[in-house]
Amino acid sequence: MSVTLFPARAAAHFDHVVRGYTPELFHFALWLARDRHRAEDILQEALTRAWRSWSQVKDESARRSWLYSIVRNEFYRDARGAHDDAGVQVDEEALAQVADERDFTRGLEVRQILERLPARFMEPLVLQNLAGMSCGEVAQVLGVSVGAAMTRISRARAALRDLMREPAGAVPRAVKGANA
Repeated sequence: MSVTLFPARAAAHFDHVVRGYTPELFHFALWLARDRHRAEDILQEALTRAWRSWSQVKDESARRSWLYSIVRNEFYRDARGAHDDAGVQVDEEALAQVADERDFTRGLEVRQILERLPARFMEPLVLQNLAGMSCGEVAQVLGVSVGAAMTRISRARAALRDLMREPAGAVPRAVKGANA
């Protein structure tokens, strides 16, 4: 579908696609930002940026990972702007809503472990396991090769395994030595 020829169709197409992905994009922004209001702002700005460049994406199958990339980039753009803030407050209520509703305690435990991972490990795990992306899609979102994405996912899993075995304050072995 060519979205450049008919602006009304482009708007309808954008609306249709974005409505389908907004919940998962919001959850991704919330995982990154750990604050509901900040995640909403990040998603809003990301969707504004996506609208401005909507006609540039020719491959419909790439839209999802393209949108995730924009959300991720907007999170880092926002983080650089908020870097001067003294402390980042976490919206605990919003985090609790992201937990696995099937087993709240298990979701909370997993979230607490994931929060202890550095972003370079958490991001690929969230993208692959929660967003259901393939290694290729994860690579596209992170802006790395498929091999690098696979390495990051492997190291993230190793760090996660270490964290699940170690006491709360310990730094996992995979985190100490990896420069992914």
